[in-house]
Amino acid sequence: MKAISHILVFSYLLFAGCTVEKQKTDIVTTIYPFKAIIQEIVGDKIEIKSILPAGADPHTYEMLPSDFKTIQNCAAFFYGSEALDGWAARIDVDKKIEMLKLVPDEFLIEIKVHNHFDDHDHNHNHQHGTDEESLGIDPHFWVDPLTVRSMLPALLNELTDIDPDNENYFKANAELFSETLLVMDSLLKAETAKIQHRNVFTAHPFYSYFFERYNFFVAGSIEIAPGYHSTPKDIKQLMELVKKQNVKAIFTHKQHSDKPAKVLAESTGIKEFELDPIGGVPGMMTYEEIILHNLEIIKKALQ
Repeated sequence: MKAISHILVFSYLLFAGCTVEKQKTDIVTTIYPFKAIIQEIVGDKIEIKSILPAGADPHTYEMLPSDFKTIQNCAAFFYGSEALDGWAARIDVDKKIEMLKLVPDEFLIEIKVHNHFDDHDHNHNHQHGTDEESLGIDPHFWVDPLTVRSMLPALLNELTDIDPDNENYFKANAELFSETLLVMDSLLKAETAKIQHRNVFTAHPFYSYFFERYNFFVAGSIEIAPGYHSTPKDIKQLMELVKKQNVKAIFTHKQHSDKPAKVLAESTGIKEFELDPIGGVPGMMTYEEIILHNLEIIKKALQ
């Protein structure tokens, strides 16, 4: 009887161990859009977990001890870039992949802002002979379907390296997703072409890939660098710029403070609209849903 009990206990522990192993997260991402994009390729073959809650700002997120444990135990960790989630870039793990580096150079765009803060020294590189300054490469690449499509071959290579047994499955899914992105692009072109007002302002440069792809003009941004706080003089200059450029709407985003944007909107009499580039909530669980949700807000703002 005692031998039978030992066998039962051993069997239970073995089953429990297998269950824990099956529940282990294989891929971890910092933000939800990366999970949504990768999920399109791996399907149900690899479990994916995103670290940040839906409403968290990747620029300022403070990692929890449980987050670090999750990252240490995963097969691969995908983050954006030093400019997006720098805290993640500094984590020391074996398989860490920077998503921005998977995007071909010809699809990358720079964050360029008007020099309406001439008396401040932000240690940025100024382009002499222009009224703009460059803040480096924009890390928010995922808001443009064609830019996401451009990175699929490199992303596929990374995922195949993680799980070579499912190479053909991943390749087939990547091809289907590539076609979906082309269809999305056609839809976005058709819908944005109907919009008459095309001059916009943003809380900070977070939707530039979309606006550049579909021929909108970003007149400026309130926060020219993460963590920068506008002074009253800055706001006054921005008010003049908004009026000069005949801006129709100011776009903020859900994961970022919109107090300066509210002040600017109220001071100039134009409307403020909130985009959600992260998603991960009901109605924005797939990559397509995230992009189309924001399209509807942009259409409403600029109609």
